[in-house]
Amino acid sequence: MKLCSIRLENLRRFTDPVEITGIGPGLNVLAAPNEQGKSTIFDALHALFFKDAKAWDKEIRGLVPHAGGDPRVEVEVDHEGARYRIAKQFFKTSGKGEVRIWREGTLLHQADAAEAWLKALIKPPKEDGPSGLLWVRQGVTSFEDARETLSARRDLLSSVAGEVEMVTGGQRMDAIRRQVREALDQLVTTRGARKGGALDLAERAVADLVQRRDQLSAQVQELRQLLDQRRALQAEQAALNDPEERAELQARLEAAEAAMEAANRHQEQLAQASHAVQLAETVLENHQRKIAELTARLEEASAAKAAVAETSEVAARAHVTFDAQEEKKRHLTEAATQARAGAKKARAALDAVLQAISVAQAEGLRRDLSDRLKQARAQADQIDSLAKAAACGPDEAVLRRIEAAREAHNLARRAQEATATAVTVHYQAGQEGGIHLDGAGVPDGKRLPLPGGGRLVVPGVAEIDIHPGQAGGAAALEQAQAALTQLLEQAGCTSVEEARTRHKARQEAQQQRQEAQTLLKVLAPDGIKALIDQLEALPQAPGAGAQDESTTPLPDRAQAEAAFRAAEQEAEAAENALEAIRSAAADSRLAMENASARADAAVQRLDRALAVIEGQEQAAEALQRLSEDLPALQQNLSQAKATETALRQAAPDPAQTRAILQRAQSAQDAARQRAQEVARDLAVLETRIATHASAAVEEELADTEGQLDRAQKRLAAVEFEVAVLRRLDAALERARSEAQEHYVGPVMAELRPLLRMLWPEAELSVDAGKVLPEELQRGGETAAFDSLSGGTQEQIALLVRLAFARLLARSGHPAPVILDDAIVYTDDARIEKIFDALTMQADELQILVFSCRQKAFRGLGGTQLTIRPVEAGSQ
Repeated sequence: MKLCSIRLENLRRFTDPVEITGIGPGLNVLAAPNEQGKSTIFDALHALFFKDAKAWDKEIRGLVPHAGGDPRVEVEVDHEGARYRIAKQFFKTSGKGEVRIWREGTLLHQADAAEAWLKALIKPPKEDGPSGLLWVRQGVTSFEDARETLSARRDLLSSVAGEVEMVTGGQRMDAIRRQVREALDQLVTTRGARKGGALDLAERAVADLVQRRDQLSAQVQELRQLLDQRRALQAEQAALNDPEERAELQARLEAAEAAMEAANRHQEQLAQASHAVQLAETVLENHQRKIAELTARLEEASAAKAAVAETSEVAARAHVTFDAQEEKKRHLTEAATQARAGAKKARAALDAVLQAISVAQAEGLRRDLSDRLKQARAQADQIDSLAKAAACGPDEAVLRRIEAAREAHNLARRAQEATATAVTVHYQAGQEGGIHLDGAGVPDGKRLPLPGGGRLVVPGVAEIDIHPGQAGGAAALEQAQAALTQLLEQAGCTSVEEARTRHKARQEAQQQRQEAQTLLKVLAPDGIKALIDQLEALPQAPGAGAQDESTTPLPDRAQAEAAFRAAEQEAEAAENALEAIRSAAADSRLAMENASARADAAVQRLDRALAVIEGQEQAAEALQRLSEDLPALQQNLSQAKATETALRQAAPDPAQTRAILQRAQSAQDAARQRAQEVARDLAVLETRIATHASAAVEEELADTEGQLDRAQKRLAAVEFEVAVLRRLDAALERARSEAQEHYVGPVMAELRPLLRMLWPEAELSVDAGKVLPEELQRGGETAAFDSLSGGTQEQIALLVRLAFARLLARSGHPAPVILDDAIVYTDDARIEKIFDALTMQADELQILVFSCRQKAFRGLGGTQLTIRPVEAGSQ
């Protein structure tokens, strides 16, 4: 079979019909940029030949264009000297697909008959068809689908290796192995026995009988256990109903009840004795507390009187010390005042000397300050002027709002234009500019939105009024325009450009103002006022005749400074002495105040102690009486404790007495309950024993064991058959492996000249079982196929596929070779050799090469194909 033309419609990007015609019998090349539909053509051919027209799976859904539609593929093929046209269309509605086949213009097949004819023409890859080996999708550089194409490669070799017609090879070997495999497949799968097969049925029969035997054995065992349980329960029932045992249990219960009653009476006597002890303890504790309280009050009054006497004496001594310190502080204050006056006089003399010296030095500083003051005033005036300029025009925030409003206005305008009525004029040659819109020529091919309508003028033909109607976005545009106008008015500007200009002027004024402020800070760090104050503070030179002849002449600077230091030291010493006496006087005052406070506190303490015992007659006598009554109370407590101890020692153990009673009651209750349970269990056992005895389980068990023995023998026979078939299959496989060299001979004969076009003297070893490249020998080195570079693997894989295609053609069943960008990793030097190999093989093969490398594939030659739109009216 050879392809002659391809036609597509509603396939991915091809919504309108396109076709590829003029496909020749040899080498055909379709070189086009990416996204031009080459892989779509490959997928379309695959769908035509191998997908049922009624299918609507993921692969078919992937062919539907974004705009929707029902994919349609149509090809013309040359088969056995006749021209056939095959058309297949897939519909979204499942089961509604359409396929038709014409021969020389006459409808030959349709529907299921057409699908059967296609399947016979070129088997699908999953049924060992050669297209899985010879049709290479984009991105497949090696034998990634090796397992799917293994049967196709073996069948192909078997069909051409006619000289190896022996039991160990060729088509006879394939037939024998298929028979063995079919026999095995009826019995087992890779996971175990085949469901419904002889092995599965035998295993199930054995399993069912084993399960039934186990159930019956369990029932027999259960019957024997039930009989043993009945004998044990009958013996237990006789023991529970014995009169002597019942009388013994009743006597033990009555004795335990009497002992419990006696123990309860003794506990009541013990509780009364314990209450008497608690009462005696309470009376004694209250009496002892009264004695302790009265004793403490009398001791507190005595201690308070002693504290008053002691604190009064300390307070008197503190007053004397404070008065002496105050007198000494007065004398030292007068001495410090005189010393400070002397230091002040010495300071005045030193200032006069320094004044005279600074007057002489002030003239130069005065000139410098005057110049700085003049420059600073000029900078201050400039700052005021620049501040006014910096306040004019919009600031950064206002400008951002204006820019945002303008952007919103532009977006609203573009949105309105996108949805508004528009006109696009496509002129015929030489007529450009012949149509006018509102007085201006309309450009060719440009979309002109008309949100407000307009008038098209075709000179000498007509005037066309365009009415926009209710154009979308008009309200949003007006709102955006109003917002922009309002912001411009608030900023005092008429346009966005003016706002930008005034904002820039404002920024420049702000920058100049900052520079002027920086210079002013350098000239007058503390301000112009401080600069003026410094100038005015400079000493003035005395005027003529200002110094009287009788004025005392000033000492020199060293004498004045020495006199000032001496006066300062004297004043400092006086101040230190005064400060020391002040601190001592403060400490004395604090000590005096503390002593007075402690004396007052002692008096208050005495008053409180006297107030507590005031009103009690003869407190000491009351204390004496309380002390005399104490021994009698202590004697009462000792007697009550002795009585309680005697009762506690003679008391029986209540827990033990209670346990004995509970055990007697529990034993009697348990015997009564157990008798009831035994009677109930015996009734149940009698029913179950009767049921098992009537089922004849022992006889059924013997019969089941016989059936199981026969089923196990049948299973062993089937398992032996499986083992024999597996051993035969393994023996055939070994025999086939020994003859594989004869199988790979034909493909190696076709491959070797192609391989040496790339690498002279190269040899490729092939895995005889998988018929796939294994090792490449070149330049004295051997490398595994998987370790080769991607480009080298790609080149070898392509050559192997061409060799298989040549074998298929020579066997009388030629199939086209389709390569969709299958040489993507080959460099420029080797691609020329690949082109030579393709050209050499094309003398007996039809080869279609799809590639996006237009420049590189110009040198391939062959028939150059193009994708062209189908002209209107063509069939």
